[in-house]
Amino acid sequence: MARIRSIKPSFWGDERVSQLSRDARLLFIGLWSFSDDAGRFLASHQAIAGYVFPNDEDVTPKKLSAWLDEIAQQGMVILYSNGRVKYGAVPKWRKHQKISHPQPSSLPGPPPDALFDE
Repeated sequence: MARIRSIKPSFWGDERVSQLSRDARLLFIGLWSFSDDAGRFLASHQAIAGYVFPNDEDVTPKKLSAWLDEIAQQGMVILYSNGRVKYGAVPKWRKHQKISHPQPSSLPGPPPDALFDE
């Protein structure tokens, strides 16, 4: 289900955002609408590519993995797994997204040792 999310004007000049490639920036913005109300998302290549890049045949698992790694290296997402399923979460999600009627997440949260502010 599509979600309405906000992009603050300061996003474009953010120091961490400026370190990302253009494609990684686009992916990061796409992950906002892909994420649930707790800022969590399935981090499989198929799920992300199907949602964020449904009409881009040149988005390979290798490219997507590199973009996700860029975003994670900047601390803008946390990638984790629960068994064989890969997940991601956006730290400080609630600081940047105001959800009027948040629904509880059905996805497991990041590990307790992850730097994460729900």
